[in-house]
Amino acid sequence: MPKNTITRYFAGSNTLYGFYSLFQYITTEKTKRFIMIKGGAGTGKSTLMQKISGKAQEAGLDVELFYCSSDPDSLDGLSIPALGFAIVDGTAPHILDPQVPGAYDEILDLGQYWDTAKLKPYKETIQQLYRQNKNWFTQAYQYLKEAGVVLEKLRWLMGQAMDYRAVDRMTQELLQQLTAALPAPKVNPSERRLFAGAITPSGFINHYPCILQKVKRFYLLTGEPGTGKSYLLERIRQAVKLAGHDLEVFCCPLDPKRLDAIIIPVLKTAFVKVTYPHTFALEPTHRIEEQTTIALNRYAKTSLLKQYAGEREENTERLWYLLGKAVEMLRSAKRNHDHLEKHYIDAMDYSHMAALQDKLLAELFN
Repeated sequence: MPKNTITRYFAGSNTLYGFYSLFQYITTEKTKRFIMIKGGAGTGKSTLMQKISGKAQEAGLDVELFYCSSDPDSLDGLSIPALGFAIVDGTAPHILDPQVPGAYDEILDLGQYWDTAKLKPYKETIQQLYRQNKNWFTQAYQYLKEAGVVLEKLRWLMGQAMDYRAVDRMTQELLQQLTAALPAPKVNPSERRLFAGAITPSGFINHYPCILQKVKRFYLLTGEPGTGKSYLLERIRQAVKLAGHDLEVFCCPLDPKRLDAIIIPVLKTAFVKVTYPHTFALEPTHRIEEQTTIALNRYAKTSLLKQYAGEREENTERLWYLLGKAVEMLRSAKRNHDHLEKHYIDAMDYSHMAALQDKLLAELFN
């Protein structure tokens, strides 16, 4: 059997800012053909991408799969680097339009295969389902925004006990070691930003085991909010970028302006937060050459931690309550979306879809 690599990501996340898209990073400088699929719920967008993925894997090609944060069993996008091909769901909330129509990117409209006569009798029902879906997401994002405020309070409380000068000294030493290990710079280094995990209707999900499958050296970052994990990751990102090397950057699913992990491909090295919910277990066959834990809690003054212990415990409990409520709202939105899909599934002409699928597969794999 051909050996190929499957890597799973999220290109969008439900965050404290609402839905946050990193879909622009699905394509790379190697992408030559980019398809944006349009069409409502249940038109077969994810199914089409799964079919293309299966064919690529049969051919022994590496595949990148980008999952939907609102339905983690469905695909939002697919990339086959060896073919220079990418295809994504271009409907709301990640609306995309062609930038170089025909010559590079194109629209594939699955709505042309609807039988509108079957949809019109359910117009009011469909409108109501769309409205309800919007309401569930609005509530989810309200809870996530409030969770962000509580998390900032936790960071502040922890910050009262931290010796950030010591953290900075440790960071400087680490950066010196890291930059000394880097080879000569690349001519055109790239930085790709995605989500390793997401807040979904199924709770907190991450795909670290497959994202990290080529990494041999691990730096595992532990510590409570406010200990400086994101600060350390940002300093590493800046240093490697300045040194002229490719980076894979993974943003926090709750607050995408903060970082959760960085991979430096040229060194096969990763710096990763491993405090819950970022925990993961690598495959038993994964060979690790080096592993270092950076415990940032050790730079906190115990006496000051005790002083704020009550407030920290209270705010931690509040944080997880709010995140739980957000997941509950996302779960309701998913159930609502499933009802919406049924109307479109019943109205779709899947024989035309099958012909379209065969045509696209022939173009890609001939």
